[in-house]
Amino acid sequence: MVNKSANTFDAAARSLRTTVTPALGESNSLAAEQVRVIAGVLDFYRDRAHHEYPRKLYEFRTYLALAERLSGYREVDHDARSLLVDALEEARTTDRLAVPEYGQLDRATDELTRAIAGIVRSARTTDPALGVEVGRVVLDQSRPLVEMQRSWFLPQGVDPDPAAVPPLRSLLGTAATSRVR
Repeated sequence: MVNKSANTFDAAARSLRTTVTPALGESNSLAAEQVRVIAGVLDFYRDRAHHEYPRKLYEFRTYLALAERLSGYREVDHDARSLLVDALEEARTTDRLAVPEYGQLDRATDELTRAIAGIVRSARTTDPALGVEVGRVVLDQSRPLVEMQRSWFLPQGVDPDPAAVPPLRSLLGTAATSRVR
């Protein structure tokens, strides 16, 4: 089935601009401004619709790689390790699928992020030096994700250095989207 989300977003934004905004007239500038904001959000999602699945997959695999890296820390408490082991098992199963469904990616990513947060908390309370080390690993492994998110939201015009942001297409095709083994 062809994804027609971009067409739907475009039609909704166009309708707001050509029908709703003129109907509001000059006297309701606040409402007209809100229509412009909503139309802008629809334009944003129209332009990003075809990147949504690759973005989800990129995020999932970035968190999977981070969780794999953190799985070597045995000094954390049992509950945190157990949560990470379970999340990794589920994520590896998801990653082996030829084309994981959106919901599977969302669930696996949520479980991974919850488990990663548990490892970070446990490392901090177990040993401050371990907490610092784990924190550094998380920051280092999160750089590709932050870079992708900057690129994802670049059209909103809030990045302090837009010239330094790589194109989204180039990021979604990088090694982080390849399977973790």
